[in-house]
Amino acid sequence: MASAREGVYACYAGPGSGKTATCVYRIASLIREGISPDDLLALSFTVTGARNLRTRVEEITGPWSINRTAGSMTLHSLALKFVEQEREEMPFELAEFPLATEPVANKLSAEAARRYEIDPRSLRTATSLFKRSRVRPNQAVAAAEKSGKASDLKIALAYKDLDRRMREAKVLDFDSLMFEMVELMDRNSAVRERWSYKFVICDEAQDCCQTDWKLLYLLSSKHGNLMCVGDPGQSVFGFRGASPHMFLNMHEMFPNVQKLFLATNYRSSVELVEFLKGIGPVPELAAKFHTPNSHGPVPVIRGFQNSAEESAWVVSQIKGGP
Repeated sequence: MASAREGVYACYAGPGSGKTATCVYRIASLIREGISPDDLLALSFTVTGARNLRTRVEEITGPWSINRTAGSMTLHSLALKFVEQEREEMPFELAEFPLATEPVANKLSAEAARRYEIDPRSLRTATSLFKRSRVRPNQAVAAAEKSGKASDLKIALAYKDLDRRMREAKVLDFDSLMFEMVELMDRNSAVRERWSYKFVICDEAQDCCQTDWKLLYLLSSKHGNLMCVGDPGQSVFGFRGASPHMFLNMHEMFPNVQKLFLATNYRSSVELVEFLKGIGPVPELAAKFHTPNSHGPVPVIRGFQNSAEESAWVVSQIKGGP
């Protein structure tokens, strides 16, 4: 996997198969072959993940770049960097520091929610999903009017009001940073050219939403070199718009995608790996899944009436109970 070079790759991995290690060794080998770190972009979803990726690469290659924001970063860090550098191209004015801090975002959301008599947390959740699905306020309002549901219309109108308030404050929340980066790169070829990378790598791709996938397409469109690594069976962020379907069907956006499989589990027992083969969402991966490890207990599926009952059982097992 680490030796893959030009082209688009979907690297499907089971649990314990070394997803991050694959990204690390691929980046390290590219750098050793003479690819400039400035031509590489590795994306992760957490600061810890991005830092871990960079640290492990530098243990092999030495310092990746003197620019500590280059090379490996989170999707949101990339979007903030983009907006700060491309503010003159944005269709509206932005503050010197354009990110809406959590207190500011909460305040603006509460004001918009109060106007339409809805829960502020529900509004934040709904607006996040709208942006992650690339739905503008006017589109949300039009869809709500068509549905005829009063509750949907209130949410959509509050979303539109919140968007207006943020623009008046000249700030963007994290989801808006991503949204506006994609919109600007999509319509402005000169900007897209400035933010093109020879090699783009995305770890934990099963957690990408529609906006993330479009961004990966735009970042890699010039050179056509993209590797997405992930486990569709570990996608737990559907509530915030994650789309493992798009990972499983990358050919719909990238017709020439090549499939790779990380099928060796280095973490689990033979019995657990056999159990996982029966429930994996990628049949091609499941057919290849194996482990060099020894045997262990046979997995058992157990149901509980509630979380308290589940917790009590877990405690009893820790104490050596039946």
